[in-house]
Amino acid sequence: MIGIDWGSSNFRAYRIAADGAVLERREADSGIAGLQRTDYPAVLQQRIGDWLAVDSGPVLLSGMVGSRQGWREAAYVACPAGLADLAAALCTVEIGKERVGHIVPGLSCRDADGVPDVMRGEEIQLFGLDLPVSTVMAILPGTHSKHVRMLDGRVAGFSTMMTGEIYALLSNHGLIAAMLPQEPSDFDEAGFHAGVLASGQPGGLLHHLFGVRSRRLFGELTITAAPDFLSGLLVGHELRGTEWRGELQIIAGQNLAKRYLKACGWLGIPAAIAPEDAAARGLYRLSRLLPG
Repeated sequence: MIGIDWGSSNFRAYRIAADGAVLERREADSGIAGLQRTDYPAVLQQRIGDWLAVDSGPVLLSGMVGSRQGWREAAYVACPAGLADLAAALCTVEIGKERVGHIVPGLSCRDADGVPDVMRGEEIQLFGLDLPVSTVMAILPGTHSKHVRMLDGRVAGFSTMMTGEIYALLSNHGLIAAMLPQEPSDFDEAGFHAGVLASGQPGGLLHHLFGVRSRRLFGELTITAAPDFLSGLLVGHELRGTEWRGELQIIAGQNLAKRYLKACGWLGIPAAIAPEDAAARGLYRLSRLLPG
């Protein structure tokens, strides 16, 4: 089969053997941003046309490709939901040469106050986990971090934290941005550690954020440590906002996953980094539920 994780910024494709082994993987800066609906078949042919020419197995597409702004909207499936629920809600698109692809729907849920939440793309990574126990909590850090509770192999519920987006906004606009280096600097673990610890002080996030500026003014925070102090502050508040139970599974690229693993360790949260290619495993497992 061919599995595709097609997000806003990136295109990731996996050529997967019948036993689930990843034979080949490709990645490109060909996200859905800026694409028209008529563009998708051509982009697909450009990126994996040679795979499509020799592989006759199913083609599954997950991520923002199934959003309202994507190729075709695949309606959200309400939680609790498992792989079988996703399989029942797949929608098809013509990918050329009389073949179809199957777009994976996202998931939705509501919190205790009835506020809706959604994910699209992360769900397939969750179903790529090898779950050690019946109840598992997972975090998918990023622009919009997802905190997820899984029960008996199904996504029971989740919540979204805008950690990455807030970091990007504060780093590029306003008073705090003026206190940060103009060029990216190497990871400052001491600064990140200090930010994570500062997130537990009284006063709340909005007060703590101003402290990035005031610490810089008083020479208590170097310009090279400031970006990672800000990152630690936001990550610390994010992690403290959820009651974690059991060992937390971190699903992310290695650099980001290691950063969150350090933060969890400092906060006393048992955590482990999930194996790579969770999306490929999830797409493969979903493909096994297709008819035929």
